[in-house]
Amino acid sequence: MNVQSRLLVVLPLVAAALAACSREAAPVRSEPPFYRRLDMGGGPVDPASSLSMINQYRGNNGLVQLQWDPTLARIAQGQADRMAAADRVHSTEEAGLDRELQAAGIPYASFLANFSAGYRTFAEAFSGWRESKQHNATMLAGRATRVGLATAYAPNSKYKIFWTLVVVEPR
Repeated sequence: MNVQSRLLVVLPLVAAALAACSREAAPVRSEPPFYRRLDMGGGPVDPASSLSMINQYRGNNGLVQLQWDPTLARIAQGQADRMAAADRVHSTEEAGLDRELQAAGIPYASFLANFSAGYRTFAEAFSGWRESKQHNATMLAGRATRVGLATAYAPNSKYKIFWTLVVVEPR
């Protein structure tokens, strides 16, 4: 093979390699955690972004910010797990939250809770709760200062995800 023949083979390869190097990298897509689908394999709800969204909403309504409470989150997780195991949403009365709060040593003047299922993302749950008079009242509980939030994944359920939000007004 002479030099001219080699150049005819090598030059297109070099040009293709240089063209590949000059392309911009594909953009990395990053979605906010509150849009992360929890109905596809489970995974916990992101406490920081969820609390931020709730607190922004409370702030827009002139209310104090809620503080994340790990004990309330543990109680919320137990509630979500029980609903997922039963494959149904229970009521506040059925939940027995008053007993759980007392057993955990959490003094309270009042508490409210949202129990729901079927929302695929926190953004969907937040929107659904905002549209429900009862659930909205929980998010906007005027004297509440502490919060716990949890989800439970039930792959064989028509709902897939069960949600519990608990807010407490201290004593």
